[in-house]
Amino acid sequence: MLNEVRELSAHPEFLPGHGVPGLVSVIIPCYNRADIVSETIDSVLAQSHSNFEIILIDDGSTDNTREVISSYDDRRIRYFYKFNGGLSAARNSGLSAARGEFIAFLDSDDVWASWKLAAQFEIFRRHPEVGLVWSDMSTFASAGEILAERHLRTYYSAYDIVDFDSAHLPAGTLSDLISDAPSALADCPYYIADVFHHMFSGNLVHPSTAIVRRERLRKSGPFEPEITGLGAEDYHFYFRICSHGAVAFLDSPTTLYRVHPAQLSTCNRLHEARGNLNVVMHWIERRPPTLPQPVIRRSLANSHAWLGAEELNAGNPRAATHHLWKSLRLHIKQPSTLLLFCVSLLPLGLAAMMRALKRTVVMAIARPVAGLVIMLVDEQSPLFQLTNVVQTGSDLASSF
Repeated sequence: MLNEVRELSAHPEFLPGHGVPGLVSVIIPCYNRADIVSETIDSVLAQSHSNFEIILIDDGSTDNTREVISSYDDRRIRYFYKFNGGLSAARNSGLSAARGEFIAFLDSDDVWASWKLAAQFEIFRRHPEVGLVWSDMSTFASAGEILAERHLRTYYSAYDIVDFDSAHLPAGTLSDLISDAPSALADCPYYIADVFHHMFSGNLVHPSTAIVRRERLRKSGPFEPEITGLGAEDYHFYFRICSHGAVAFLDSPTTLYRVHPAQLSTCNRLHEARGNLNVVMHWIERRPPTLPQPVIRRSLANSHAWLGAEELNAGNPRAATHHLWKSLRLHIKQPSTLLLFCVSLLPLGLAAMMRALKRTVVMAIARPVAGLVIMLVDEQSPLFQLTNVVQTGSDLASSF
């Protein structure tokens, strides 16, 4: 049953009060998801921890999303309509309506394991100092089809640098938290840590896996898209949450992340890369005195390298040259970045070369720099062929 259908307005105070004890407010932003949002809602309704509310923020849908939500007769579902304003605005609208002691975000195309809330809630109960709990995730394209059992470390390149297994002792396992843990995941550990410095290496937290304590959010604040531009709002949001103290990572997939072809667009990757650099610069200006300089330089180098690769892929070679050069000045030992810097200096008329480069970067979707290194050792890849052309001085146009 729908409790409310109205346009949300901003509250004068962010998340007033302590929230209803034990209640988890699950915020689901939604735009034209009538075909799949039921899978998402059903996965919340199936949770073994039943003390939750679902806040469905309809961000100006033009399909029959409203009718799909209306078919549910459950008082825990609250529906709100707002004019289209983007993901961060929708999530902030959900925060203004949240009544729980804990806040969870769930994208309208993802689904949860039935024990997800119970396991993470138990971590909060045992560790009152923890303000955020997130987890690993799996990927899928359609119901019943798992593409990758563990995808968090693939999706977020910061895990190449941040190794929880070696840097932190486990605080327990999934089977310690819940009695119905899947046997294959029972021994998965969870960690309690301060990861603020680690966040300079890149985002660690995927929103659909995370739950935040209300008191921590009252300190860190809402989403701030004005800081990041059109990308990396999640990175900045969780960066601020982590800056206020201890968090927990459950190294077990609790969430199924749905993979869409539309997620691979050049525009989205470029916006994410630009936003990522904005976030890093924002936090470096406010860095604690104890932050090591090598961490700062490597973080900036990686951010400039990623943005340089995306600018080049988008056909902006001059902007690419600027960022790739900055990256190399900060950290010279980057063969793939050096190669891309050389390519960015070539004449603009080499259309065939640009097509080859575009194919290469598309194959390195998650993090271009890491992907390009792999491509360098593949003799059949366009980038390997391009490298040979650059090194031998052959005619680029005829080579492609």
